[in-house]
Amino acid sequence: MADVLAFWAAALVIAALALPLAFRLFSRFPDGGAGLSFGLGMVLVAYGYFLLRVLRVLPPGRAGFLLAIALFALAALALACRDRRFLPSIRRRLPEVGLAAGLFTVFFFGYIGFRAYTPDIAHTEQPMDLLYVNAVLASAEYPPQDPWLAGERVSYYYGGYLQAGVLTATAGVSSSVGYNLALAAVFASSAAAIASLCAALARWFLRPRTAAWTLLAAGGGVVLLLFAGSLSGPFELAAAHGAAPRGVFEAFGVEGLVPCSAGESVNCSLASASSTWYPDEFWFWWRGSRVIPGTITEFPAFSFLLGDLHPHVMAIPGVLLTLAISAALWRGRGALSWRSHVQQPVVLVVLALVFGGLAFVNIWDVITFSAALGVAVGVRNLRSLRYPAAAAATASYLLPAAALAAVAYAPWYADFSSQASGLYAYVGEGTRPQHAFLQFGLPLLAALPIAGWALTRRLGGSLPRIAGLALWVPLIPLFAWIFLAAVRGDLDAGVDARGGAGWATLTGYGLAVWVLSGAFVLLALRGHPAALVAGLAALGALLLYGSELLLIRDVFFGGSPRLNTVFKLSYQAWILLSVSGSVALVAALRRAAAQPRPVLIAAGLTVTVFLGAGLVYIVTAVPNRTGGFDNPTAIDGLAYVAREDPGEFALVRWLGAEVERDAVIVEATGRVWRRGDDLQPEIVSSRIDYSDASRVSARSGRQTPIGWSGHEVQWRGSSDATHAEIGRRQDLVDRVYTAPGGAEALAALDALGAGYVVVGRVERSRYVGDLMPPFEEFLDLAFEDGETRVYRIPTFEVVETS
Repeated sequence: MADVLAFWAAALVIAALALPLAFRLFSRFPDGGAGLSFGLGMVLVAYGYFLLRVLRVLPPGRAGFLLAIALFALAALALACRDRRFLPSIRRRLPEVGLAAGLFTVFFFGYIGFRAYTPDIAHTEQPMDLLYVNAVLASAEYPPQDPWLAGERVSYYYGGYLQAGVLTATAGVSSSVGYNLALAAVFASSAAAIASLCAALARWFLRPRTAAWTLLAAGGGVVLLLFAGSLSGPFELAAAHGAAPRGVFEAFGVEGLVPCSAGESVNCSLASASSTWYPDEFWFWWRGSRVIPGTITEFPAFSFLLGDLHPHVMAIPGVLLTLAISAALWRGRGALSWRSHVQQPVVLVVLALVFGGLAFVNIWDVITFSAALGVAVGVRNLRSLRYPAAAAATASYLLPAAALAAVAYAPWYADFSSQASGLYAYVGEGTRPQHAFLQFGLPLLAALPIAGWALTRRLGGSLPRIAGLALWVPLIPLFAWIFLAAVRGDLDAGVDARGGAGWATLTGYGLAVWVLSGAFVLLALRGHPAALVAGLAALGALLLYGSELLLIRDVFFGGSPRLNTVFKLSYQAWILLSVSGSVALVAALRRAAAQPRPVLIAAGLTVTVFLGAGLVYIVTAVPNRTGGFDNPTAIDGLAYVAREDPGEFALVRWLGAEVERDAVIVEATGRVWRRGDDLQPEIVSSRIDYSDASRVSARSGRQTPIGWSGHEVQWRGSSDATHAEIGRRQDLVDRVYTAPGGAEALAALDALGAGYVVVGRVERSRYVGDLMPPFEEFLDLAFEDGETRVYRIPTFEVVETS
């Protein structure tokens, strides 16, 4: 419990230090931005540590992290002392600050209560996530070294892992504990951030202002973002108890859940009836992120249920922070230009670090949320200036921030290699309307009422003009699709492949984009605060629509071409629609409350039914994930290793305490070897990624010559040079473990620049029989615990004689 409390305290301290800045940025928010201070503080502290490590000002280890926080505290103190409004703001907003801290605390400890039943860092890409946490903690140099490719820098967006590392090191906990606590901190920070943003939007939107409706909007945002899930949940629950009429399930596109009849085994379920009130099929909830074939449609509730500490998950608080900054700038008065930065240079720095940090944490978020900032600044300027002057002022405001962001994160960009290789038209089968409804129906339908609300305003004769202007929003992606498909000669095939169902989905999305964009234009022209809500909803719908038409080509292009594009863009859409949907629903309910009682009852029942259907997923998935809350509890993600293989657990602890940070450690590549009929070593299996290969480097942060090779290709790009280098390293490592004698093994170790060799359970299972040479005859035994050993390559001192 001491580890948990230390981690929680570290998060609260960093958030408290960010309050002077939050009050300045979000002075118009009901809580003064207190709920956003958690994300704001983490972005700034993590960047400060990164920069000072790159400049070699801070030492590696916990001391460097503590010094970074101390320097941030000095900056916060200086800012507070210069701002005469800070102390009055603290006194006036003390209840709201306490509420934000309380919300963070409840969600932090609540998530830990869940995660304690599922703490193991053992499946999917969790070893990779732990690898990056350890990389930012243990690297001897900065930018960090890649533990799975010794001698190379990390080529990935690792800003979120650095934020996790800040809290882990500050709290003084191990990385395997910090991994799970970081998930809890992201969950809690997301709750506090969306509550703050939704409360501000509702307060500006709803007049007269009432605390009850504002709180309802804040709570609705939390529910839609963190707890609502796929509408496939009710069908999963019904099928688990034998209530699966084929006609109904086929109509909703979930015929695969219908129990198989005698002799049937295709497109039906072989799972037996559940013995508990919730579906007890192993990980049934996994299907909730694979409703649309050939894609991943993950959403936050699924992410936190699964427990992967991935960039798109860690980015949620930062994304909400960028939306809040955009909203705050929109709400301000007067035009914004380069002169604004001269008057408020602190805001310029924050814009650069926060929006530049989008790429550092999850590069997919840069375009979407930077565009939101650009629209916010542009529309604000149009309130004060005519178009040419407004466009020039907007550019002069945004370009300095973009330039500063590029400079600030240049040390990261220098080592980053993108796998993306261009924008393409998607010419495959489109999404069925049923699947689109099950996956995105709840947040999209929640946001649509803002369009109806806007259309009830006094329009005069402006509606046709606005409708025509908004029509270009869905038409531009469609024209881009036509052009890109025609260039590749795939236009006719793409039209046919999409099918009637795919075109129906595209039409539905396009109509949603059109009406929401029209609502945004109408409300923006009138300067109404509800334009913010409509704009966020339109952007969310546009992402869903665009991902049906276009894709970013990457390493998945050959098999599942739009997998990553739909995954990343639909995740952004869920966040945007959660924010706008909560406020739009509250506005609709507030209007219904003023109508005759039957209208209010009908509205309340409609919202309750749809929201309840969306909550079935998480309500049934949580007990399934936790084994009915009967699993053994722990908070250390490697506690299962300590139970099942104490030698491996002791090895990880020994490496962290005794082995130098820049050491290169040889461990199994993951390929399986045995002696063939000719008694020579031969490869039996080459399955590496998603296995226990490279577990030592992942758990310790120490470098190994080659880890999960498929992931290295994803991070660095699929080129002949990359594949050749990976193959060379794999062959050398395997040569160490299959060498006929010490001379050959030492030659391979020398070529790898290695200092240690691990021989444990994994190595014995990969190099079968008597393949391994007698390491004890030519290497020094450095560590031994049970069957786990580490050998050190001996060093020889050359003595000159006269």
